[in-house]
Amino acid sequence: MAPERLQSVTSIFRSGSVPVDGGEKGGDFERADIVFEGVEQAGASFEARVFLNNPEADASTPMTPEHGYAGSFHVYGYGRYPGEPGPAGGPAAPMTRYITATDAVRAAMARGDVMVTTVAVGRGGQGGDGPGPGAIDPSRVSIRLDQSPPEGV
Repeated sequence: MAPERLQSVTSIFRSGSVPVDGGEKGGDFERADIVFEGVEQAGASFEARVFLNNPEADASTPMTPEHGYAGSFHVYGYGRYPGEPGPAGGPAAPMTRYITATDAVRAAMARGDVMVTTVAVGRGGQGGDGPGPGAIDPSRVSIRLDQSPPEGV
């Protein structure tokens, strides 16, 4: 008997227009970080692929600048016990993730509003484990200019 082929399980989170305050600098900044607060790690592991100004992005979208690809981060989730309910009112084990995406943010700002689409791709299996609906909170995505992340991040 052939081994079961694992399928990827995907969730898509659209943040809509994310404010970017360029201030007097406009597009003349040295660093841009896309910040994800409240990312859930108490579920399944996944890769979060981040696209700017591409609301149609999905797991098959090429990860190239022409498609708005800004970068990715990985969540190594520690899972839940079988039958354990999800947390009520927010993530059980929230964390913050940063993507330094200076060129991608600059290119997106040149076209106007910056929209963030995060495609969370996990590995499915018998349990269909993948990123759950609360893995990323689209309302807690921000873009920071010329601010380094805190030490140790």
